[in-house]
Amino acid sequence: MTMDAKRKEGEGGVVEIVEEGNVLGASNQPDKLDVVEELVGVVESVARFGDYRRTQRKECCGIVRRMKVLLPLFEEIRDLEKPLPEAGVAWLCNLKKAFLMAKKLLKTCNEGSKIYLALESEAVTVKFYAVYEKFSQALDGFPSEALEVSDEMKEQIELMSVQLRRARKRTDTQDIELAMDMMVVFSKTDDRNADSAIIERLANKLALHTIEDLKIETIAVRNLVRERGRQNAETTQKIIDLLNKFKQVAGMEVTNVLEDPVMPKMLEKCTSLIIPHEFLCPITLEIMTDPVIVASGQVISKCLIPLYLHFLCLGK
Repeated sequence: MTMDAKRKEGEGGVVEIVEEGNVLGASNQPDKLDVVEELVGVVESVARFGDYRRTQRKECCGIVRRMKVLLPLFEEIRDLEKPLPEAGVAWLCNLKKAFLMAKKLLKTCNEGSKIYLALESEAVTVKFYAVYEKFSQALDGFPSEALEVSDEMKEQIELMSVQLRRARKRTDTQDIELAMDMMVVFSKTDDRNADSAIIERLANKLALHTIEDLKIETIAVRNLVRERGRQNAETTQKIIDLLNKFKQVAGMEVTNVLEDPVMPKMLEKCTSLIIPHEFLCPITLEIMTDPVIVASGQVISKCLIPLYLHFLCLGK
């Protein structure tokens, strides 16, 4: 019995542990507070993402807005004086899974390659539908009778559940001009694929027309290649080729995206304390602060020129 409880705890199933021990009451409170704090933390971290890629901005803002709507509910649950029922803890755990799934997708749409997100817009849309599905399942399981929260919050959850069901069925039409331009650029048969006007229009739509934007995109593409490895090599090469075309339009040098550093390397700090021989005065063997070249071709300190002439005269 004890071994099963530990195993299930590792999988995040707090409810199963409670059921096996048949324990209710104060021992449930730390679980409730921990999950609530984690949910609030996810919402706060998502809110710090800021803007999203143009091609997925509408969907991202919709998910973030729905997550923020639930913050007052978490406050009410946190302030409950009675221990949270098993059904309440289970619901919070399911909602946390939906939140984490949404956060991962939102992070991709915040930091990911703009070219990749535009090229794979349909595949990314499928991921959004999966998030909607996860959210909807969690909200549909809301234990309204077990949780003593306000009627206003119960109505809000019910309304959000209806909206998510509609979102799962909706098929929004993406930017047609953007989609057509992407098709032309990546087409192997269309003679217009080298048209600079199309490239410039794409660069403007994807906000990849400044050197700073292109540096950030280069880093994102490099990270994408590392994540995917050799998978979808053809698609990856298309992304790199289009990035290079954007660089040409912006007047940047086209280099190997995977090898050329985006930022210049810093000079390596010399760890040796030995002063190079060239920096030492040949007369005093001390470091020269104001070196000059004399007629013999030697380099000496300027202040030692009279002494040098003196020795020169003695030599004659």
